[in-house]
Amino acid sequence: MKEKKGFIDWNEAGPRKVVDGIEVAPDRVKVYFNLQKECLSVIDAETGLLYCHAHRVELHNAKFRVQEAGRQRVLREKRKNVHAYIIGDCHDIGDVQSFKFIEKGYRDEVGHSRHGEMEYDKVPICDCEGTMWCEECIPESGDQFRHGYYNPYKHETFVDDINNTPLLESERVIIRDKTAIGPHFNIFYIPKPKKKRIPWNKGLKYTFKENGF
Repeated sequence: MKEKKGFIDWNEAGPRKVVDGIEVAPDRVKVYFNLQKECLSVIDAETGLLYCHAHRVELHNAKFRVQEAGRQRVLREKRKNVHAYIIGDCHDIGDVQSFKFIEKGYRDEVGHSRHGEMEYDKVPICDCEGTMWCEECIPESGDQFRHGYYNPYKHETFVDDINNTPLLESERVIIRDKTAIGPHFNIFYIPKPKKKRIPWNKGLKYTFKENGF
C-alpha cells in the first residue's frame, strides 16, 4: 500500500531515546487518528512532538482522553478536529507479523560454537496460515478484548461498543486504522476487572439461643 505524502514510518522515526547504547521508542505516547493521512499519529508524550505514523499501535497502562473544548467546537462547526486521543506506555508500533525468529545456535567459520554469531530460524507464529484471525497471530482477536469507539455527537468520552459505558483507562489497548489486518474495529481494550463484592456481614460472628437472641 502506498502511503500518503508526509507519512513517517517507524523505521524513519526520530529522534529516539538512547538506552544502554540502543535507540528506543518514547516511554509514553499519545495516539490519535490523523484525519488528513487516514492513519494513526504517534506523539511523544514527554516532548509533544510527532514521533511517527502507524496503522496499528499497542499501549499498556492506557488512559482515554477527550478535550471538551475541542468537542464543543465540533458540535458548533460540524467539522472534525483532533481533540481525542489515547495515552499510554508504548509497547508495539506497526502491523502484526505472521512469523517470528527463534534462536538456532551459534556459528563461526569452523562450525557451531558458543563464540560465533547467533543464527535464527524463521517460523510461523501460528498454523492458521492467514485463513482466520487467531489470538496467536493477532492478539486483539482474543476473547479478553472488548471494542470501543468515540463519537463526539453522541458521547462525551470514549465508550464501549456494546453497552456505551465510558472508557477511562485500560491495562492494554490496541488502536488500529482501517488498513490494519484483522477484525474491522478501531479500538480494542481489556476492561478493568470488576471488584468482588464482599458481603457486609462477612467475618462477623453471631451468638444466639435456640429460643431467641
